[in-house]
Amino acid sequence: MFEKTRDIFTHLIHPILFMYLAASYIPSTTTSLLSPLQLNILLSPSAFVCPSNLPLDQEEKQKEIWFARFWAIYGPELQKNTSPTVAPLLQRVHGIVLDIGPGSGEWLPLLPKNRITKIYGVEPNKDHHAALRRKIRECGLEGVYEIVPVGIEDLEEGGWIKEERVDSVITLFCLCGIPRPREMIGRLYGMLGEGGVWVLYEHVRVREGRWVGWYQSAMNLFWPHFLGGCELRRDTGRWVKEAGPWSQVELVQPVNEPEYQVVPHIQGVLVK
Repeated sequence: MFEKTRDIFTHLIHPILFMYLAASYIPSTTTSLLSPLQLNILLSPSAFVCPSNLPLDQEEKQKEIWFARFWAIYGPELQKNTSPTVAPLLQRVHGIVLDIGPGSGEWLPLLPKNRITKIYGVEPNKDHHAALRRKIRECGLEGVYEIVPVGIEDLEEGGWIKEERVDSVITLFCLCGIPRPREMIGRLYGMLGEGGVWVLYEHVRVREGRWVGWYQSAMNLFWPHFLGGCELRRDTGRWVKEAGPWSQVELVQPVNEPEYQVVPHIQGVLVK
């Protein structure tokens, strides 16, 4: 009984500790902005967490720099902890690939290069691009992997995706932070060709009727401000399933996650 109580407490305190960890990167980010060219980003009443009267692009730029610095450290740790589960899923990827929100490129080493002809890495946060380029070189993907510096909403309109359809979509820990998620998920479904695969590993909202859902809702009041706009309460699994008809759906919650998991996940592959 004591062991379970301690485990529940650990899961409940984890989101708070994670937000504290993210906040610890504010001082180093502030220091990095102490240059004549970036003082206009730093000198604002909003700092990094609270809403302000700043122009949206300036306020968001602050958060992008902060989150990029944080993710450069945490992203590889996340990859190391979840790669035993994610690696087999990525072996289903093939052909022309849309890699949504690749960040610093933590997952690139797990991609089956012999099955891929082209990868479009859709990463609008330019503060990730330097690290992503290094990872592309390390993985021997130069000429195959193209960084696309826009959001999903601008892929077709901006002419970035020349092909009418793609063969694979990868979304790993990214759909929690995109704007207008249901609309963007629908757009990604439309870009996926018949027989194409969607590889997914995302955190989602707690299932209805569970007491921990109330706690997750409370945490979500603060979480997006510390984690680059990430949302805890998105019903991503259902939205992807409802994006259109699928010939195959293999989505499950990781078996090692207890019922009191504050940040539960969903993983798997869908085939169009």
